[in-house]
Amino acid sequence: MKFRLLDILLFALLFIFVNAFPVDLFPIGVIEQLIIRIVLRFVLLLYYIYLIWRYRINLFKFANYRRGLLFLPFIIICFSNIIAGAIAGSSFDVSIDPVILPLTIFYHLLGVIVEELLFRSFIQNSLVFASSIKRILASAGIFALFHLINIVNVSSADALISVLIQVVYAFGLGLLLGLIYEYTYSIPLCVVFHLLFNFTNQILVHDIFHLSIPTLVYYLTAIISGLIVGVYAFVIYFFILRRNDRYFRE
Repeated sequence: MKFRLLDILLFALLFIFVNAFPVDLFPIGVIEQLIIRIVLRFVLLLYYIYLIWRYRINLFKFANYRRGLLFLPFIIICFSNIIAGAIAGSSFDVSIDPVILPLTIFYHLLGVIVEELLFRSFIQNSLVFASSIKRILASAGIFALFHLINIVNVSSADALISVLIQVVYAFGLGLLLGLIYEYTYSIPLCVVFHLLFNFTNQILVHDIFHLSIPTLVYYLTAIISGLIVGVYAFVIYFFILRRNDRYFRE
C-alpha cells in the first residue's frame, strides 16, 4: 500500500507536535501531566485509525505470526539493562506507585502503537518500489531522527549527549523492528516487541526497580547484546529475506 505524501507529512507533523508538546511547563502535578500526554496521544491514534479506515487498510491481511518465532532471540536486547544491573550487583529497590505506574504503562502503549503505525505501516510500507534493505534502513533512520525531538527538553551538555545516545539506540531498535515487519508483515508483533523493549529497559528499570547501573557496565552490556542480536539479524537477512525480497508477503 502506497500512501499519499501529504498524509504521511501531516501524520509526521502531528506526531512531532504531540511528542514535543511542553506539558512539563504547566504548573500541574505529574499525574495531570501524564493524563494530558495520554489524551494527546489518544487523539493522534484516532487520526491514524481514520487514515487506516480511509485507505481501507487491513493490518492483518498478510501477517504471518509463526515467522515471529524466528525473532525470539531478539528478546535479549529487551533485557540488556536488567542484565547490566545484575552484573553490576545493583540493588533492586522495588517501589510501585499505584496511580502513576498504570498511567505510565498506558502512555508508553499508546506511543508504541502510534510509532509502529507511522514508521512501519505508513513509511516503510509506502516504499513499495525499494528493496527490503532500503525499506528497513529508511524507516530505521527516520525513526531515529524523530527521537531528536527530545532535544527540546535538553538543559545541559550531559542531557544532550543522552539524547544523541538515544538516537543511536533508536536506529538499532528501528533496524530490528523493520526486519521483523519485512519478514512477518505484522504490526501487532512489532508493537509487542517495541513495548517489551520500552517496558523492560525504561519502566521496569527506572519506575519499578529504580536501578542505578554504572556507566561502563551499562554501555558494555548494551554493546555486547547489540552485537549478538546484530549478528543474528544479519544471518536472518542474508540467508532468508535477501533470497526472496517479497517472501514475507506470500
